Amino acid sequence: MKRQRRHNNGGFTLLELMFASGVLALGLAMLFGALISINALGQISEERTTATAQVASVLEHIRTQDFDDLLNYELPYLPSGPGVERAIVVECFDEDGGAVQLPMAQAAEDTGVTPSFPNPLEVKVTMVWASDTGRPYSVSATTLVGR
Repeated sequence: MKRQRRHNNGGFTLLELMFASGVLALGLAMLFGALISINALGQISEERTTATAQVASVLEHIRTQDFDDLLNYELPYLPSGPGVERAIVVECFDEDGGAVQLPMAQAAEDTGVTPSFPNPLEVKVTMVWASDTGRPYSVSATTLVGR
């Protein structure tokens, strides 16, 4: 009588375990990388939304100004906003399409020339900020102000 050998095929070889571990590690690394990217994009989107709201607020304030006050317009406050550093630039465009930064009283005194402006006057507000990582971003919007 021959004795039958039993083959134990119920387990994995070391090579199969190493391959499965490598695939699992690669998949987890990709998943965590995607989660980090989604978090960063969400923060950028939130900062842009905040900046857009602040720019819209400044534009609404500008729309209430008459023309003479508009040319000497200074931000009454620096709105809170995104990032660690931020600045708001308000400028209008003369008849030649050149940008004139507001308030223009100081620029007119320095040059002695007052540009002529079209009716309606295009006013552009730009918010520039630096994120926590130091990367610069900006949001701008324009409006037309009639005289």
